[in-house]
Amino acid sequence: MRTRFVFALLAVFTLCLTVWQAQSLEPANSQEVPQSKKLNESIDLEELKASAAAFEKAFNAGDAKAIAAQFTELAETVDEEGNILEGRANIESRFAELFKDYPKAQIAVTLTSLRLIGPDVAVEDGYSLTTLDPSQPGSRSPYAVVYLKRDGKWLMASVRDFPAESTEATAHEELQALGWLVGHWVDESPEGRVETTCQWSEDSNYLMQDYVVKSRWGGVTKGSQRIGWDPLRRTVRSWAFDQSGAFTEATWTPLEDAWVVNAEGVTPDGRRVSVTRQITLFDNDSFQIDSRNLLVGNEIQPDASVRVVRRPPAPLQ
Repeated sequence: MRTRFVFALLAVFTLCLTVWQAQSLEPANSQEVPQSKKLNESIDLEELKASAAAFEKAFNAGDAKAIAAQFTELAETVDEEGNILEGRANIESRFAELFKDYPKAQIAVTLTSLRLIGPDVAVEDGYSLTTLDPSQPGSRSPYAVVYLKRDGKWLMASVRDFPAESTEATAHEELQALGWLVGHWVDESPEGRVETTCQWSEDSNYLMQDYVVKSRWGGVTKGSQRIGWDPLRRTVRSWAFDQSGAFTEATWTPLEDAWVVNAEGVTPDGRRVSVTRQITLFDNDSFQIDSRNLLVGNEIQPDASVRVVRRPPAPLQ
């Protein structure tokens, strides 16, 4: 029962991880969840994330050969104008030309989703912020990648870039899509209660959350989270801290009717934590958080869902 509450807390509105949450995690019941399969999927997802990071590193180093090594022999790329380039050798030549023309070109990649279509096929969606010259503003473009697993290694078989976005909105304007968070929220279960208050910062450039977690065993944990706009990566980011010393950092990606939050953090005893959450807004007074791929240290934990509702105002005296 206590484990259930831990998992519920890991999915709380505040997106924070607390020391006693992590320390209370118990081994998962292998009869309830196919843990070996989930672990393999989790390993694949981590390898795909590493592949995206390796691409970013190779691009920023101007290393066309290292980039080409991440593609299959017959891979294709499609740029935002629809031009198709086929074959690893041609892809390497194209990047080599790019780095020759723009030796200071840099890229920042933000993943929005990773999906395993099968044991050897995966799809990645995200945004890339490319700056060809430090004196010029970068352009942010959505992209999609199809991966194939060959000889135990994930390689890009198809990459498609879409037209760049253009915006000069302020941080406050960029966060308006999350303005519905402002207010008082609560979620309850037989194991405890989480209360969260969200408001705009004094300069209106951040959303500030404070939360209190109360377990039925009498434990109380407090923490806070700041949600802001990253103008470099052009994405929403957040930083959460609780009184135990645990903290998390996350990127937020909008979907049509939801947000995907990819969070990573550290527990006070030094264990790494990562989780993907989808926040689905039902109406102005309720939403649901679904947590997937939760890893604490080297242990994968069961998925979890929690329903959060807006707390009604206190009655007038």
